[in-house]
Amino acid sequence: MRTPGPESGRPSREPLRWRSRVALVVAGVALGIAAGEIVARLVGFEFRPHMRNRVYFAQPDRLLGWRNRPGVAGPYGGDEFLTWVTINAAGQRGPLHPIERVPGRRRIAFLGDSQTWGDGVADDQTFVAHLDGGDVEVLSFACPGWGTDQQLLALWSDASRYAPDVVVLATFVGNDLRDNLSRGTFQYPKPYFTIEGDGSLRLDGVPVPYSRAMHALIEAYRVVMRRSAVLNAIAEISRKDWTAQSAAAVQPSVALAQSVYTAEPSPEDVQRLLLTSRLMLEVARHARAIGAQPVVLIIPELWQVEVYNDPALRRRLADAGADFRRPQRVLRAAMEDAGIELIDALPALARASRHLARRGEHTYYSEWRHLNANGHAVLARLLAARLGVKHHRARAASDAAAGAAPSRPPGSPASRSAAYNPPRS
Repeated sequence: MRTPGPESGRPSREPLRWRSRVALVVAGVALGIAAGEIVARLVGFEFRPHMRNRVYFAQPDRLLGWRNRPGVAGPYGGDEFLTWVTINAAGQRGPLHPIERVPGRRRIAFLGDSQTWGDGVADDQTFVAHLDGGDVEVLSFACPGWGTDQQLLALWSDASRYAPDVVVLATFVGNDLRDNLSRGTFQYPKPYFTIEGDGSLRLDGVPVPYSRAMHALIEAYRVVMRRSAVLNAIAEISRKDWTAQSAAAVQPSVALAQSVYTAEPSPEDVQRLLLTSRLMLEVARHARAIGAQPVVLIIPELWQVEVYNDPALRRRLADAGADFRRPQRVLRAAMEDAGIELIDALPALARASRHLARRGEHTYYSEWRHLNANGHAVLARLLAARLGVKHHRARAASDAAAGAAPSRPPGSPASRSAAYNPPRS
């Protein structure tokens, strides 16, 4: 018997079988996703945006690579903290100050990265927030992931419009030196500077290219991640192992094996220090050009604080020829030659960490390696003294560093944000 075909006038069963197979595959995938979603919710996986912070609190920018997303607010947290982040309409974290100056009121602008932005603390717990108020306006022009190069551009494009009296460049030696040689990522490329033969700086990579289609997908990803437990589970399982990096901080000899602190820095490390120094000088030059006093704040790495407090580790590193404070020394020398005030936060953070250790606390998160609320309070006290800021928030910072909890008025935004950042034992 001949099998019926198209010529017989009867329909072939092959298309029907193909459609059935596709339908079964789609149904299987949908059931698998649904089952995974149920299991992930039962296990308790939740939205943890700190692992993908640029996706949720930033947007692409043709000059800076990325910047804070104006008007966005939301939860921000992970294994060690859970806080609330508010970005005001001007794209700054913290209260909105008008561009126009208030007569008789001093104004300080901070440039920085995630340490200054307050990665891991509530809106009212950043050292910038501690200093803001009374007869002083303190504005934060900081964004997670920025290097000194992007901070210089932010001074040009944003901070200078506010005509500050003081410009504080907060440099985190943990990654700013490296970031200054970086050209960003495929998702977020960035501008970069090179030093010309005559010592001048050349800006490249502007306008910063980015894919509108990619960022449309990122917007969709933002929406889905806030609602899907299984995608958060996948992100959590595949995330970078910060615990392993924290372990390296406890063994600084390992961390020093390929870093700027070794006895003989590599040519790339020398270049990092040279470019960072040059960018700092350019920030200072521009600050002076707009009538502001330039100040450089150096924020240390967590392991530097640990080494500072451990004489045995210091001797071990000295015997190996390593200088655990090399970035601070090199940058201080460059700033002193140019008459620029430099504030090294390492001694203050180390002293406070020794004190806090008596009750099992620290100035940094051990895994996330960012300043916690204690660390921000210490910096606020240090900066208040060095910048001549007299305000009750600075006194509250001093109390916090000494072990007392700063008071908050009932019903204030500070007390609401505290619910997202419970005290840790």
